[in-house]
Amino acid sequence: MVEMAAFTNELTTFATGFLGNILEGVAAFAIVVIALIVGHVVAWLINSGIRKFLKHLSLEAELKKHHLHDSLLGFTFTQVITTLMWLWVMVLFFGFGAGVMKFPFLMSLASMATNYLPSLTSGAVVLVAGLMIGDYITDRMKLAKGVPFVNLIAIVVEVFIAYNALVIALPMLLPRASTVLLEQSFAIVLAALGLMLGLGGAIAIGLGLKDTVAKVADKNKDKFNIL
Repeated sequence: MVEMAAFTNELTTFATGFLGNILEGVAAFAIVVIALIVGHVVAWLINSGIRKFLKHLSLEAELKKHHLHDSLLGFTFTQVITTLMWLWVMVLFFGFGAGVMKFPFLMSLASMATNYLPSLTSGAVVLVAGLMIGDYITDRMKLAKGVPFVNLIAIVVEVFIAYNALVIALPMLLPRASTVLLEQSFAIVLAALGLMLGLGGAIAIGLGLKDTVAKVADKNKDKFNIL
């Protein structure tokens, strides 16, 4: 009887602890979900204000006037700003929900996300700036007249600027990422472009001199016949 009572007490204690852990987990999950829902609403309200403000400034129209609206790989500048703002708000509310429940795993996850956000934002700023600067310089170069291979040179310059922006931004976007592979691949790309430009220049010079050589040969064909 004593052993049965002890077993029953242990079983009851285990069941109570197990049930308590489940309820605690459900409560933590519910609070975090509620915090994320509230955060999403708050982010939507803030982003609505940002969109109206940027629209009032005619920012997208100005970017389009300077041919910079298509420089962000299909995204608009407003979308980049509002996405970053949404991430900031959601992470803050996630951290608040995890802090209320004092759930170690969720608190650790929220802390990691909070520490990562400044780096992510910095990397995004560098990448956006690089893409926009590269696009702006390329557009200005393409307007130049009388410059041989101006379109090809403009593309090379744009790729060079965008690539350097990516190399700088990558350690911020992905803190553990290595840029060695990017640097090596870029060296290969530069070598290939140099070879292409050299061959293109040689072909262009050859084609340009073809008519001149033909005229000289026709003018002196009598001399060639004597020889």
